[in-house]
Amino acid sequence: MTNQVVEVRVLWLVIASVVAVDLIWLLASGMSVTVSPAKAIALCSVLLLVLVYTKFRPDRRISELATACAQLVVFTAAGAVLSYLTVTANFPLIDRQLAEADAALKLDWLAFFEWVDARPTIKGILVTAYDSSMIQVAVLLLWLSACDRVERMREFVWLFVATLLVIIPISWIIPAASAWVHFGVAERADAYHLADFNALRAGQMTRISLAQVNGLITFPSFHAALAVMLIYCSRGVKLLFPAFLVLNVLMLAATPTVGGHYFTDIIAGVGVVVCLAILHGGSWRALFARWTTAPSQAAGYLQTDEGRY
Repeated sequence: MTNQVVEVRVLWLVIASVVAVDLIWLLASGMSVTVSPAKAIALCSVLLLVLVYTKFRPDRRISELATACAQLVVFTAAGAVLSYLTVTANFPLIDRQLAEADAALKLDWLAFFEWVDARPTIKGILVTAYDSSMIQVAVLLLWLSACDRVERMREFVWLFVATLLVIIPISWIIPAASAWVHFGVAERADAYHLADFNALRAGQMTRISLAQVNGLITFPSFHAALAVMLIYCSRGVKLLFPAFLVLNVLMLAATPTVGGHYFTDIIAGVGVVVCLAILHGGSWRALFARWTTAPSQAAGYLQTDEGRY
């Protein structure tokens, strides 16, 4: 069994564990989840592609792409449910502390918000960049598959999953409502998450609709983390990297105003990805190599589809 196969299987095990935690928490809390038929059909279709192009008509590129998509779809749904459940813990909010951290760094969130809000063209550009994240993920996966960079594709999926597994527990223990709320400008922004956030904290929401889930995490910012992931995983890919670099720098710039994040949220989100990328490049790869490399090869190198390590 190759290290790539082990890595994919371990990732499925991690995802299954998150689903199990969701189910146990839902049963214990009396809450429920509804799944839209469209999403269920999409997931079944992707899983069918994995089966067909792995077992019946083997095609490595299509199989890897379908596997990556299936893992992201399942984990995104499981992660969204978990993030909703954590909000019900109703721990004390840390908005004041986050605002104070921004102030200590000489970063004036409200001044930046007012500056952007007074410039419709800049605001529109930032909104477009911020809303492009999922489209960028799709483009990245398709592009890497077309270029036969399946190792890079697996790296992105691992970073996506690992980042959320770090961020969700942090946001659970030290939640925040958002900079929009703290600075009193929620009515001037698209504070899309507040209805669910407040209802969950008040114990008034008992059903989670996967067709209408919103991002409830403020600290650390997952949007900022995703921007760094997209830049990092497009590195070395002609045409794609320059476009992603510009677009995701804009996404980072949009995160305070369009996403309602404190500057501290962005710093923390970026820091999580940087640490995990370093870990993945070293310890994770060595771990999988030890599991799958024969003793006679241990002193040699690990061969992947992107070269030697």
